[in-house]
Amino acid sequence: MICNLYIQNIALIREHSIEFKEGLNVLSGETGAGKSIIIDSLNFVLGDRADKSLIRHRQKNAVVEAVFDDNNNLNVKKVLDEYGIPNEEALIVRRSMSENGRSDCRINGRAVTLAQLRKLVACLVDIHSQHENQALLNEANHITILDSYGKRIPALLAEFNDNFNTYLQAQREIDSFENEAARMRKIDALEYQIQEIERVSPQIGEEETLISERTKFQNSERIANSLSAASSVLDSDEQFGAINLTQNAIRELNSVIRFDSKYEDFVSRLDSVKIELRDIADELYSEIENMNYDPRELEKIEERINDIRKIKKRYGPIEELDDFIKKSYEELDILKNAEVRLAELEVIKSKSGSLAVKIAKQLNKERIAVGEKFSLAIIKNLKELGMKNMTFKVDVTFPENDDDILSCANEQGADSVRFLISPNLGEPLKPLAKIASGGEMSRFMLGLKNITAELEGIDTLVFDEIDTGISGVIAKVVAQKLSDVSHSRQVLAVTHLPQLAAMADVHYLISKYERDGGTITELELLNEEGSIKEVMRLAGSAPSSVSGRENAIELKNWAKSYKNA
Repeated sequence: MICNLYIQNIALIREHSIEFKEGLNVLSGETGAGKSIIIDSLNFVLGDRADKSLIRHRQKNAVVEAVFDDNNNLNVKKVLDEYGIPNEEALIVRRSMSENGRSDCRINGRAVTLAQLRKLVACLVDIHSQHENQALLNEANHITILDSYGKRIPALLAEFNDNFNTYLQAQREIDSFENEAARMRKIDALEYQIQEIERVSPQIGEEETLISERTKFQNSERIANSLSAASSVLDSDEQFGAINLTQNAIRELNSVIRFDSKYEDFVSRLDSVKIELRDIADELYSEIENMNYDPRELEKIEERINDIRKIKKRYGPIEELDDFIKKSYEELDILKNAEVRLAELEVIKSKSGSLAVKIAKQLNKERIAVGEKFSLAIIKNLKELGMKNMTFKVDVTFPENDDDILSCANEQGADSVRFLISPNLGEPLKPLAKIASGGEMSRFMLGLKNITAELEGIDTLVFDEIDTGISGVIAKVVAQKLSDVSHSRQVLAVTHLPQLAAMADVHYLISKYERDGGTITELELLNEEGSIKEVMRLAGSAPSSVSGRENAIELKNWAKSYKNA
């Protein structure tokens, strides 16, 4: 559930932190006070498009942060693990935007993409409003809603997909086999590629080694001259060679050792230097004698480098060639044994296809049965919501011929599901999207949520003025239904109905003030007395009205009695 919503520089809100609680959280206020700002802020942090017009006037950026308690939400943990985000005691979702249009999304301090943010929060919050029922009106979503209501459907669906995917894979592989002439051309091409790579057989790091050798060959004369010059400096036949000079120094020091023994150490060190110089000189002579820079060898190196580079250009990095060769041999084997493989695939396709058809039929029967139970539950809720003449049906259609089942199937089976409804007695059933009344749509959605809230596994439901077009006794029923949903889920409801406000477990008043030469929106957590006054205002009573106060208290007592019962 949402524990806290922090808003900074969104529209008329300068900075505000809202503490939400379990149960039914109601937000009410005067028209234009800023109720929509709260929903806009929530939508923004949950992944809506960053609209920089929401940024408060004269401010350069805006921030919204939502803190969730998600300890028991397995779907959230799964998404966090998928993205490598630490699963901490509280889940913090933070989003900011600047006047230049930049937006930043973070989950538990980790930067994420907007798509990742949306995937996570879809497990946490479901927002519904008078103008935001597109998911419910989209018939493509009806089958998912129905399936969540059927206990046996997920297992059947998993079994269907195992066989259906095997069928599709077999069909794709069958389609990949071309005619005999095309197969022979592919075989020739694969054999040529394999032979070309194996002929060159480049090794990892070989090109770098060859380039180094080539550099030596290209500078061989300079290397030889430098080695010769260095050896001459060390061991010249003349008296000025380094070795001779070192020997002279030793001789001079030996002549004075008898005067002071401390010079013996210098002699010993110079002896070591003389030995090291002799070793270096000998190795330099050996290098010069072993130098064999044959121009033909340079040509071989150049050819080898060119061969390796051609292979890399045609087939990719050297590190990936082994895998390329392996896959090429596998493909070659399949092509050479195409007739045998095609026969195997036809058997796999036939077997998996038959099983998929069988399970698809079972799915269809189960969905029809579940649809009937679901329809009865919806009708019961709608009647309680004052829609006594409304008829509802889950329309499940299925291909008549077995041959058509697999051709029209997808990962959800071969069924087509849509919700049909008749708002008034004697009218024909129509698709849900054809309902004209906003009030009827609101009540239908509330009735649906009352049934499916537990099944969807979403901890927080937000209702933004879904009570539009509702009043009187029906308003009380809507309040009761929202209270029912809030027993197992946190509910946030923006309302203008006194009946719903009276039912609140937590009641916030949204107000607009003029302060410091500007206008700001603030939220106030109401106590019992404050809630009574707000219920009076929503009911149209004057603040001093005795009867209005009595009516508000009566509504509050009615709500308490319902919740206690």
